Amino acid sequence: WGINVFRVIRRKNEETLWQSWQREGGGFHRVSRAGHLTGLSDLPQQGLNLEMKPFVLAGRRQEANEAGAISSSVQREIGLDIKTELRPGLVLDLTLNTDFAQVEVDDAQVNLTRFSLFFPEKRDFFLENSGIFDFGVLGDPMMPPPYQMFFSRNIGISDDGEVPILAGARLTGRVGGQTIGLLNVVTEEAFGVPRENFSVARIKRDIGESNYVGAMVVDRRSSQGWNTTAGIDGQFVIGEAWVWDAYVAQSLTDRGDVYGYSYNLGYFYEGESWTSFFNHYAISPNADAGSGSGFVARSDLRSTTLYAGPKWRPSWLGIRDISMFVGGSYSTTVSDGRLQDYAGGVGVGPVWESGDQVTAFFNASETVVDERFELSDGVIVPAGRYRADHVGWFAFSSSSRAFVVGSTAMVSQFYDGTLVSLGGTLNLAPSPQISFTAGYTRNQVDVTDGSFNADISSLRATYSYSTKLSTNVLVQYNSLEKAFSTNVRFNFIHRPGSDFFVVFTENRGDDRRVWNLSDRGMVMKITYLARM
Repeated sequence: WGINVFRVIRRKNEETLWQSWQREGGGFHRVSRAGHLTGLSDLPQQGLNLEMKPFVLAGRRQEANEAGAISSSVQREIGLDIKTELRPGLVLDLTLNTDFAQVEVDDAQVNLTRFSLFFPEKRDFFLENSGIFDFGVLGDPMMPPPYQMFFSRNIGISDDGEVPILAGARLTGRVGGQTIGLLNVVTEEAFGVPRENFSVARIKRDIGESNYVGAMVVDRRSSQGWNTTAGIDGQFVIGEAWVWDAYVAQSLTDRGDVYGYSYNLGYFYEGESWTSFFNHYAISPNADAGSGSGFVARSDLRSTTLYAGPKWRPSWLGIRDISMFVGGSYSTTVSDGRLQDYAGGVGVGPVWESGDQVTAFFNASETVVDERFELSDGVIVPAGRYRADHVGWFAFSSSSRAFVVGSTAMVSQFYDGTLVSLGGTLNLAPSPQISFTAGYTRNQVDVTDGSFNADISSLRATYSYSTKLSTNVLVQYNSLEKAFSTNVRFNFIHRPGSDFFVVFTENRGDDRRVWNLSDRGMVMKITYLARM
């Protein structure tokens, strides 16, 4: 087996790696540079290698209609999760009547674009071994991914609420030089959508120590029709610092005239004194075959991005290193090659020996709006061509401290007006048992058709009474939606692998008053893990 050990000592701002410490090429993430674990032979068998975890859930939910009248409903559920190792390295998971009541609610977001928001997956069943099913353009980690062939939040979640999951099966692991992943989930009829079946098949074949080629097929079908997306991809590590990746995917539906495609070619280079990133991708109309199983931030787009910059390590002012980047992007439509966006910018960011860091940037761009759209209630952006300059900075203090402060600021032209964005975060851990995270962002929008402020405030608190007992609280406010939400989760581990949850969730706010009740609920859920 390949194995590595990574230790972070925040109070010393120190990182220790057993094998493969190098500034370039990812270090800990390069499995080919790991150490080797030997001698694991003739180990005793652990029974049937079978885990069964049934659960029982009971709760009550209240909802308010448009007139403010409140109705109540009772929740009662039972379900079962099963995990077994079919052979060394190959694990089968089964789930019946799946429930995710203990999962934290989504972080509030504000959408000031014409495109889809991206909410990351938080449900354990879909997070486990989720990297096997990655396929698409990852892009900027601070922005939504442009394209993902499989997006698990399409399963069991809709704009109208949660969709019951009847059953699911997942097979993941390695066989020889292959990594495989199979997933099948059936959801119940809900919100006018019939029962659906989601299937994913993924395989990656190792080539050498750090390269692979793979293929994936994603299928979603119901009594109303089906859509399927299939593709091949690969990743190749060249030398110590070059990582190239590529894919091509095709989608189609039961209607033969609706299909689409997507492709990507890119690289990332991280050397001792230089970093570079290049990406060229295309996402055609109907690339996800029309609301299928993936995520498409923006369709009918062909985009090229190139950024590069040096890194140097001065011996003054306590600076560890300074990074600089220069680059830009250019985007057109796939269908007829019309300009959509172009941008170019420069940034510079020092990191001090303490771990504190600051990055300042300037960016100039031009955007084409083909059709007018509503930015907020009653605020319309007309079709046209808009040029904008953006200047800003973001800074973070060292995570080695008991409190960590982050801040962001940007001033820019915004369509036919201006946008001022401000944000800040504070992470406070006064003791190993308790931690707080507070966040605030403000977007001040002023365009020809109107002006408004979009604020998001959040407070997250975690208290661990012991290794078995903890409480998590998340409170959020979104001024644009006039929405106030509270999520409280209590967890007691009554035996290893077995939990007792109490979860309270409340949402308030409508067009009349922010304190008007929208819905609230409380559930209790107990699980019991049995190993055989």
